[in-house]
Parts: sequence; C-alpha cells; structure tokens
Amino acid sequence: MIALIGSGNVAHWVAGRLRNSQEFPVGQVYSRRMENARALADILGAEAIDDLSLLRPDCDIYLFSVKDDAYGEILEKVPFTMPVALHTAGSVSQNVFVGYAREYGVLYPLQTFSKTSDPERLQVPLCVEDSMTDGSRDKVSRLAAELSSTCYAVDESRRAVLHLAAVFACNFGNAMNHIADDILKAEGMDLKMLLPLLQESLCKLQTLSPAEAQTGPAARGDRLVMEKHLSMLEDDRVKRIYREVSRYIEDHD
Repeated sequence: MIALIGSGNVAHWVAGRLRNSQEFPVGQVYSRRMENARALADILGAEAIDDLSLLRPDCDIYLFSVKDDAYGEILEKVPFTMPVALHTAGSVSQNVFVGYAREYGVLYPLQTFSKTSDPERLQVPLCVEDSMTDGSRDKVSRLAAELSSTCYAVDESRRAVLHLAAVFACNFGNAMNHIADDILKAEGMDLKMLLPLLQESLCKLQTLSPAEAQTGPAARGDRLVMEKHLSMLEDDRVKRIYREVSRYIEDHD
C-alpha cells in the first residue's frame, strides 16, 4: 500500500497511474488543505488526511511529492520511521530521508504536468535512484514500471543536471511563450497562430541539434530586423531578454 504525501500536479499524475493498481493501491493522501487531499483521495478511493500524525504506519511505501523547501518541515511531523520513502523532486537529495526512513530513493518524472494532463497519454521518462536492499529495490522497480514504461537509473548529480536542462528547455521556453502571448494579445491576436511553428520547432529536434535547427534574425545577423523588433517593445525587461538571447544566438552561431 502507498501513502501519497502531496496533492499537486505530480501527485495527480501518480494518482492517475495508480488508480487501478492491484499491487500498489494508494491508501492515504495527505495535503495541508483537506479539500485538496479529499479531491485526490476520492479519485483513488483512499483516505484523505491533513494531519501527518494520522499517517498510517502500515504502508509499504511513502511517496512524497511536495515543494522542495517543504521536506524539512514535513518529515519532522511524520510520527514514525518509514520503511521505504521516495520523493519525486529533481533537485532534492535522497539523503533528505536520512533519520526518517530505513530505506529511501527518488522517482523523478522528467515531464511537465498539470492537473488536466491525461496520465495514460503522457510520456514520462522516470529517473530512478535508490540506496536500498534487494527486496525493497525490487519493489520500487515494480512501482516505477507501473508509473512509466521508460525508466532510467540516474544518480543525484545527473538528476540535478537533467533538472537544470529541463528548466531551460521547458520552464524558460514557456516563459518565452508567455511573452509571445502578451505581444499577440496586445494586438488582438491569439497564441494559437504560433502553435504550428512551435510544434515544428520541436519536431526538428528529432533529427537536428538545437544549433543546427536555429533560425531567425539573430542567426542570420539581420541587424535591421532586430532593431525594428526592439523598437516595437515597450517593456524594458523584455527588451533586455531580446538583446541577451539574440547575443547568445549570435555567439553560438
């Protein structure tokens, strides 16, 4: 039985993948807000709790999916030593569980999630790390296989590198989409007009390196176009971003 600690986007994906699991049913869902715990627990037929003193001591695995800076506070409230504890964070050491669990590890899903994501459709590479005995390692491996068909053994240092790269590729990339959305909305246009462009940009990376796939005025050294773009921007922060990214592209052309 699994105890799921957290009720955010990753926890929703986990719940979707384990909803019909025979080997790894979720027995409890914890969230600081009972309404969030109950919303997720209802999907699973599990018990919802908002007090860690009510955490059941008979679960096989305690799976944490909380904010990176919340582990210290949350773990101190667990009223017993957990047999096996796992977390889903990209930049948190598995050693965060030292003193709180007998065995521990990491199941880091290398994907972006929202509560509306379809857990059956979404492709999620899962990065697995642990320091367990063979019996527990086998159990965690089976859990990982239920969560994803693509699992990699990734140690802490490489997981941190993957997380950093993902921030640039996904989070920063989406921030650029936010800027593009603001630019278009100001003129009554819709970001959907750019979706074919964005989709093709990703498709090209299946056969080309990012350096080979780079196009645009900075890659061409087209100063007239870049100056025109800068004159169209009113937000100084966005102007700085345009200049710095264009300079980066020029330097790496």
